[in-house]
Amino acid sequence: MPAFSLDGKTVFITGGASGIGLGTCERFLREGARVFIADIQAPPQAVLDAGAVFQHVDVSKREDVIAAFAQAEEQFGLLDVIIHNAGRPGRGKHLTESDEAVLDELVALNFYGTYYMLKYGPRHMRDGGSIITTASVAGLQQNEGFFDYSATKAATISMTKTAAVELGLRGIRCNTVAPGPVKTPMLPPTHVLNTLAKQLSALGRIAQVDDLVGVYHFLASDESRYVTGHTMVVDGGRLTGFRQAVLARLAD
Repeated sequence: MPAFSLDGKTVFITGGASGIGLGTCERFLREGARVFIADIQAPPQAVLDAGAVFQHVDVSKREDVIAAFAQAEEQFGLLDVIIHNAGRPGRGKHLTESDEAVLDELVALNFYGTYYMLKYGPRHMRDGGSIITTASVAGLQQNEGFFDYSATKAATISMTKTAAVELGLRGIRCNTVAPGPVKTPMLPPTHVLNTLAKQLSALGRIAQVDDLVGVYHFLASDESRYVTGHTMVVDGGRLTGFRQAVLARLAD
């Protein structure tokens, strides 16, 4: 079998209708995987024409998640890969000014969505499979106005590491991808991160979806069979350090 092969693998992807999730679906389909998309919106018709199966799923609802896993197993048999990509950002409020109702919505999706994936997904998986969750560099670095999003993404990292320990003897690997800013529909064109990413990343640009999909490909493939409990930061070097020109602007 070719290196990094996904041929014939059964893959369950949340948030697969747009952004990183969609890009990952497209890559996996091209590589011969059988893809089940769980999202609140339908993916482009081209993805369905390529063989993906779609089910409307709100990952913040336990019953939706349980039903989706059961349907995926009925459709494809036991799963080889689960990729949990569904989530949304916070509202940019200071902790002291935050709205608890808004926080409840974010926790329901980002925290409980991850919890339900890790709780109910493994019983529908083959031993030796791979679970990949999507967090963010915001889960590793706290910035003003990001407390809610950062907290839920830090929880994603923590829960995934716990799952790696608990599922290890089944050979199920659990890893997290932590992107920096990525040019997706979730990031409006006018958002300050579009500009800041060019200044704060070592590579001097914001990430494109194609910069991420290869990481998911690697973690889903058998080539990563001894990688588990890992948080793979994909931020163009944002957390590594700053160039002198950037530091000079901050000093002005």
